Amino acid sequence: MATSEQREERTYKELTHSLFRAIQEPLKQLYDEAFAATARFASITPDVLVAKPKIIKTLRYCLAPTIGQMRLGQIIGLDTTDGFEKPTAKPTAAQASALVDWFVAHHDRERFRWLDVTAMSEPERQLAESYAKLWTVSLQSNQNVLTKYRTERKNRQERAIADALVGAGIQLQTRLASIPGKKSLGGIDDIRQVKEGHFLREKKILGGSRKTQKADFPIRPTAGLKLYCLEAKAVGIRIDSTKRLKEVSDKQTDWSGSALPITTVGVIAGMFNVAELIATIKLRGIPIFFEHDLAKLTEFLTQGTYFGSPWDQLAMFPDTPNQEIHEGLTKLQSSTAVTKAERMRVEGDADLLP
Repeated sequence: MATSEQREERTYKELTHSLFRAIQEPLKQLYDEAFAATARFASITPDVLVAKPKIIKTLRYCLAPTIGQMRLGQIIGLDTTDGFEKPTAKPTAAQASALVDWFVAHHDRERFRWLDVTAMSEPERQLAESYAKLWTVSLQSNQNVLTKYRTERKNRQERAIADALVGAGIQLQTRLASIPGKKSLGGIDDIRQVKEGHFLREKKILGGSRKTQKADFPIRPTAGLKLYCLEAKAVGIRIDSTKRLKEVSDKQTDWSGSALPITTVGVIAGMFNVAELIATIKLRGIPIFFEHDLAKLTEFLTQGTYFGSPWDQLAMFPDTPNQEIHEGLTKLQSSTAVTKAERMRVEGDADLLP
């Protein structure tokens, strides 16, 4: 567990640093565009926003306080301003006028001091403009890097799993296999849709399951009627681990009602509560593996051994008190599914929140 935690801390530091630097350059360019289009932010007009809607992203961060896409969209009668910022749409004249009213009313005059202090010398004004740019771009970069980190961390974990499977001789299958005389329902409802010795990426599990949830990796490693549904979880904040394990456990419950012969498997990285992890393995019967040691996963899939021994969940962790394990299970069962908004609040990413 300690190794997993240390690796996750290192991954976070390395990945967020590189993402931060990569994000900053285009944000600097967008700032410069907004700066020029609005005459140093002294003239924010509806015409400018209609002509250059993507600068709305920069202008949101020129406010005190800054404002999220959803909240700003709501103010002008939309769900979000995301379409303007990409940009895939332009605001109407009325929407642009409402945006200007908000931007002017909430512009951070302390940060953009040259707008009010007319007696600045040219060197003073240039210094103020430089600091305002760095301040604004840093605000955006810190916010955006959290969103991008989640996506890149997930992709990195799933690439590692896919590489391990291929390295063990289990090949990627890009689409569900067709079965003569059987119509595809858009998900897996027959084990023959997964070829022997193959795996797929992110497919719906049907076959009588109630919620029609996706498995990150449906795997059929060998001949025979056994389908492994693997869930990948990387957790950087310890209080989030309970809900991540609960998600895996809930999917196992759902898939156990399927007509498919499914074994639910988990691959984890990062910060997890040990008692809850043991309860997931021993009492829920879900084999869990570490991202940093995926050889154990492929041994289980191809040979049926779990850390060198035959899978026997009840015989595991004999030195851990049963009360501690059952308390871990109780905490898992009482946890509720985390929403996207809750996760962003936990991780400090409010950019897309109202």
